Amino acid sequence: MKSSILYRLFYFLLFILSISCKSGLDTRGNTNYLSSIDSESFKKIPLTPGNLINTIKVNDKESEWKYDLTIPQINEGQKVPLFIVLHGGVGSKNYTKFNNCLVTPGLQDAGGFIFSPSGAWRTWTLDYLEKRILDFIDLAKENWPIDPNKIVLVGYSNGAIAGWQYAKDYPDIFSAMILMGSSCRVEEKLDIPIYVIQGTKDKFFPIKKVRKRIAEAKALGCNITFVEAKGNTHLKACEYKEILSTSISWMEKEVWKTK
Repeated sequence: MKSSILYRLFYFLLFILSISCKSGLDTRGNTNYLSSIDSESFKKIPLTPGNLINTIKVNDKESEWKYDLTIPQINEGQKVPLFIVLHGGVGSKNYTKFNNCLVTPGLQDAGGFIFSPSGAWRTWTLDYLEKRILDFIDLAKENWPIDPNKIVLVGYSNGAIAGWQYAKDYPDIFSAMILMGSSCRVEEKLDIPIYVIQGTKDKFFPIKKVRKRIAEAKALGCNITFVEAKGNTHLKACEYKEILSTSISWMEKEVWKTK
């Protein structure tokens, strides 16, 4: 009985997120703009290849921000991609497991930084979380060997729902997006190429509705590559690892034109 109630509650929360697609406020054009990320704390992040789980100081409502960061091997003079990972509810309590079982193994061959912060159960379009993401990207471009034309947002579930809104609001920041396990009605053409992965057995976001919305978005002129993960569900995010890796060749050939 208890698990059934929790299941219905989870479904309700996802439903609310899927119909809202609401953006936070962007104040980056303000001359008095204050970064939400402590720059000195950021600069202390070691760029040693491998995986790092740590916290960074922030200047907003909390004192620290937890994150999981995968750092690639970088050759001298080389600039690499930056992947920003927005987990879903299934990754909230253990975002490091979510990153290490799905995102890092799925995207490590792209040779980029993979930044997976914790957002708890909150929607990523809350003002302060959205501001952190944008400020982190700014600091990464200023201090790390990041190719500004290869910044990619990777979202799952409510992280993907936020991604649809980010695609509308920040077309000059992200070169591409990889959105999994979500459904969001698009009402205008989006200028960012999007790789959509959807499980055919996802009970929270039924495949028939997703197909319909993707078709509607394409009719508006959106550049969307739609991949169906046959038999995949919603709660077992780690099952998407192999199909996530197929997005690498899409980015290299279709988005970055490097191959």
